Amino acid sequence: MISKANDSRLVYEDLVSKLEIEKLYPTTFIVDADRQDEFMKSIYKGNPFPGIFRFVLSSIRKKALVRLFDDETVLQTPILAAILALCSNEATSIASYRGLNVEATKIYVDLPYAGAQAIRLFLADCKNKDFKKARLNSAIRVDNAWNGSFHKYKTLDGREISFHCYYQSQQEKIVKALGFSKASKDFTFFSLRKDMKLIADVCSKKTALELENIAFSCGACASVIRTKKEWEALEVGQAVTKMPLFSITSRKAKAPNWGNCTNKGPLSGIKVLDLTHIIAGPACSRLLGEYVADVLLVRRGTLLNQEQAMLELDGWAAKRLIDLDLNEKEDLKRIKELIAEADVLTYSYQNGCFDKFGLSFEEIKKINPNIILSSLNCFSPTVWKEKPGWAPCAEDITGLSVSNGSLEEPKNLNGVPLDYIPGLFLALATLTSIKKRLETGESFDVSTSLCKGASYLHEATELCNKKGKPKLKIRIASKDEHCYFTNIRDYVETSIGKVGFPAEATFNTVLPPLKQNLKVEEEAKGFLK
Repeated sequence: MISKANDSRLVYEDLVSKLEIEKLYPTTFIVDADRQDEFMKSIYKGNPFPGIFRFVLSSIRKKALVRLFDDETVLQTPILAAILALCSNEATSIASYRGLNVEATKIYVDLPYAGAQAIRLFLADCKNKDFKKARLNSAIRVDNAWNGSFHKYKTLDGREISFHCYYQSQQEKIVKALGFSKASKDFTFFSLRKDMKLIADVCSKKTALELENIAFSCGACASVIRTKKEWEALEVGQAVTKMPLFSITSRKAKAPNWGNCTNKGPLSGIKVLDLTHIIAGPACSRLLGEYVADVLLVRRGTLLNQEQAMLELDGWAAKRLIDLDLNEKEDLKRIKELIAEADVLTYSYQNGCFDKFGLSFEEIKKINPNIILSSLNCFSPTVWKEKPGWAPCAEDITGLSVSNGSLEEPKNLNGVPLDYIPGLFLALATLTSIKKRLETGESFDVSTSLCKGASYLHEATELCNKKGKPKLKIRIASKDEHCYFTNIRDYVETSIGKVGFPAEATFNTVLPPLKQNLKVEEEAKGFLK
């Protein structure tokens, strides 16, 4: 873990340079040797699944938690630690601009807690009986033979392909496009072994690139398992390589009138309209909510009708939820009213998804010229901008799963870091934009992508393998001497009952985390007044 802490310092310094952050507050990375026992004891606690599925989730948790303390071939824990430290740093600067005395600020980041941010979906717990059932059904539905995180298939040309069809609608498209007589709904967890043979047989008769093209052409998602070199030779790989880690583009706007922040948090009174789903986008807006922004998540349907209930729960932390169907005239009118009222809009749907409702990025900025527009997609804002994609697909297509294993035995990373890391990058860039808005009065377009996050994992791993020495003074502590980190989960009472959200990895002495900031409120009508 000491090695991971040293790597965290190098990544921290690299990100400071990329974002040109001038004001830095004292930061300490903690590598407490007792953490492993503490984490292992948490494996069986807060497990919401019944019967055999309880053991399945415990097994997944155990593998994921053990790997937090192992050496990482492709770095993720140091990157998470560095991002979170800098998010706390930028939140402190915002608080300073808004009238809070922050001179006594010290920032602490616990390395195992930071690494655990990439496996939050496995750790989250909900006691609501009906939602536990919906969450289990979601997990069973996704864990089938089309799940590219677990299953790769040999192709006619000796390569491997992975399919990433986590929505039923996408799975139906690929099943039809490949000519299966078996209905999409009949590919289940319980028929997994038989279904793998069916898919393997079809894949053996086509090349990997043919299968990838078929998937994207029909609106599904698949990836040839590529090396980093092969990825960077693609047109889309070249476009992503040229992209900045996060793009922050200024535009003229009226200066904000946010006033001083309250003692609740640095973003108090700042309104965030959250048009995100699944993991990466919600991770961004969740962190803004933890710093007490008023985050209003536009959700698709009621609590028990979330197709991705297994993946979405953690993304509801620190938010209020409003259910809107944009096909309904009144709901479309309402979302435009909310856009006009918001200070920040976060967006993570497939590019162009909302255009048909008159909600393209350009239309959104016409409705509200002062809004900070923060968005991410899978690939890039240029090449492949309209193709669907998921975090495991980004790992496979960019060479991360090969770097983490080999071309013969690709190995996906621990948890879903290519969701959480780009999501937190977007949060960091959004916080920096809020700070700059206070400085200059301008507003900003902020963007990144899952694949750009993947490129940075390669870059940061190469940076740390050189074993350079950081110039910035960042302390490493071998003990959590102040006992800032004591619970793997923070349980809060919400409108859906008691929910256990994975604990934060940072502690800011001036902006300490508060459990009540993790509020989840159902059936919200709008922003707080």
